[in-house]
Amino acid sequence: MHKDELRKDQIKAVDSMLLCCDPSKGFFYYYCSHCNLIEKKHVSCNSSFCTRCGKKYVDKWSEKTVKRMPNVTYSHIVFTLPRDLWLLIKDKWECFRELSSATYKVMKEIMSEKEKQEIIPGMISSLQTYGLDIKYNVHFHNVITDGGLTAKKNAFVEIYYFPYEKLRKKWQEYSLIIIQKYVKENIEGFLYWYPEGFNVRRIKAEIRKKELLWYIARYLRHPPISNRRIVYYDGNIVKIVCEDKEKKWYVTFTVEEFIRSLVQHIPKKGFKVIRSFGIFSRRMYKAEFKTKKVIVDKQEIITKYSDPSCGVRCSKCGRIMELLGFFDPSYTKKPPPKERLQRILNDWIS
Repeated sequence: MHKDELRKDQIKAVDSMLLCCDPSKGFFYYYCSHCNLIEKKHVSCNSSFCTRCGKKYVDKWSEKTVKRMPNVTYSHIVFTLPRDLWLLIKDKWECFRELSSATYKVMKEIMSEKEKQEIIPGMISSLQTYGLDIKYNVHFHNVITDGGLTAKKNAFVEIYYFPYEKLRKKWQEYSLIIIQKYVKENIEGFLYWYPEGFNVRRIKAEIRKKELLWYIARYLRHPPISNRRIVYYDGNIVKIVCEDKEKKWYVTFTVEEFIRSLVQHIPKKGFKVIRSFGIFSRRMYKAEFKTKKVIVDKQEIITKYSDPSCGVRCSKCGRIMELLGFFDPSYTKKPPPKERLQRILNDWIS
């Protein structure tokens, strides 16, 4: 009904979510020798926007990211834009890319001016277009080192204090210059309507590396909403719970409003929602950021699922189960014949 309103990559993402764990994609059978139990597992979509797979995807990415970050303290800083600018730049992905870079430029300049020498911090910036109520809300969550490397001495300098008045004004100046390139409306008035600059706030300072895993998973790459927050659904109405440090409230959508709210946050294909800067950039950590080979072959997928590190645990004893085989979608209506499954099991035992 709304196909003409959506991009191809949005349609693909929605189709993947709808088919997540659907039998039509095939399934795996696992065997636990300890419990003599056979379990069937469907193929998930592994989409970061899926309410089922999103958290699992984020947890793996966060763990991998934190491992290569240096053992220093970090700050979590949020760069926001006024509400009146959100819809002006909606779906302007090049604008978002430049704004993400501007958040790093601001922090680098602030640190360098404070130390009176060039400082190169490390920063991971995440564009988020949704608030707790999953409505459109453009802001950037950044995790940045409390300090950075000097350009000449190659030593790490710790910096814990930022002049916020100057920081907010710089962010206002750079963001308005960037946005003006992408919109027809004159936005010069925002300089006068916001004389103190655009809001930049530090959520937490001096975050130790061991705490980063939770922070990055919670703030940088979480999906717009998880299944846990959907508290009511009757086929027509969806109710979600929203909660922050101060209060708890509920938001109700029709099904169409809910789907529309989710779909608008799916980024353009190839767009990097997460960007790394400074000492975390590809140029400075080239060896760490080598592109991994994409798994495209079915046999490689089967091998992946049989690897103990990606193993499925028994629902009874918790031990890693052995993979019996992958069954293609021709078995969607019913499980494989018992004799075939028993033959596979006999072959494995022998």
